[in-house]
Amino acid sequence: MADASLRLLLLLQQIPREPRYISSQQLYERLEDAGYPVSLRTVQRDLVKLSSHFPLIQSEATGRGKTGIAWAFSKDSQHMAFPGMDAVTALTVSMALEHLKPLLPPQVLQHLQPWQQEAEEQLHKLNSSKYQGWMDKVRITQQHFLQAPQVDAEAVALIYEALLENRQFKATYKGKAERIIHPYGLVQQGHTLYLLCRFYEFDDVRITALHRYQAVQLLDESVRPFPEFNIDDYLDGGAMQWLLPDQQRIALKLRISSWLSPLLEETPLSMQQTLTVDAQNPEQYVLDAEVLDGMQLRRWLLSQGSGLQVLEPEYLRQWMRTIVQEQAESYLAGESGLRKKRPSA
Repeated sequence: MADASLRLLLLLQQIPREPRYISSQQLYERLEDAGYPVSLRTVQRDLVKLSSHFPLIQSEATGRGKTGIAWAFSKDSQHMAFPGMDAVTALTVSMALEHLKPLLPPQVLQHLQPWQQEAEEQLHKLNSSKYQGWMDKVRITQQHFLQAPQVDAEAVALIYEALLENRQFKATYKGKAERIIHPYGLVQQGHTLYLLCRFYEFDDVRITALHRYQAVQLLDESVRPFPEFNIDDYLDGGAMQWLLPDQQRIALKLRISSWLSPLLEETPLSMQQTLTVDAQNPEQYVLDAEVLDGMQLRRWLLSQGSGLQVLEPEYLRQWMRTIVQEQAESYLAGESGLRKKRPSA
């Protein structure tokens, strides 16, 4: 009896969620590999019995003896975990999913809906004074004003499968078709997902945005071996900071305003950072930090407006001066045009 119960639990663990299916024959083979040498007929009876208690669905029967029947959990069914989700876990899951909403495309979030349903049901069951109204007390606001890009849900699912199974895939990328992709890693930056990969037989690593893929076709061929690639080393090298040519780590010196200094004390630019009072102006501060010079850094510097001034390195100071001057000239030219269009009093 104990072995039969364990067999049924193992059987349930092997069944995927719709739209993926697994055949009775495949389940029979997996049970046999796990040390449960029962007959195919026993597996079929077990599945029918389980379907009366769990939200299992069947595909159309094919082949002799209905061996071609495939099984899946209904896509709308609640996720079931062993052990069950307790109150603290349910609160954590609810908070995490609320946090992910502005970061991930809706099509990707659909895969987490079963966990959300289980967490909400668990909190509803425990609707005591301790947990009552939890979802009315917690909100996550967006850090970025740009909306998450829309992705092709089917394309993303196939790319994930290719990455998990180390397989090549063919796809349209940025409107250019018939590209053979070798996937090696997945990175989320802000609310955009990026695939680290190589194209065709080229050796350089490409950073590609998932929302630009379409018409994905999973291939049987394995990705080319890439043992020297390590995703952590790749990211630590500043690849996702969009480094500029010939620019790596720099000694950055800034003069910053008093209102910006508390922020940079709490969230420093780097671990190698010092912040001191400006000897020339006690109401300002001087920041020294070792950072990677890339477009992320430069966008942040520009976003602070008059709150900071680049002191070193000189080439970066000159770059900032040029950009700010061009912006000022653009605004002045715009003001001049507006004055010309205004009717006289």
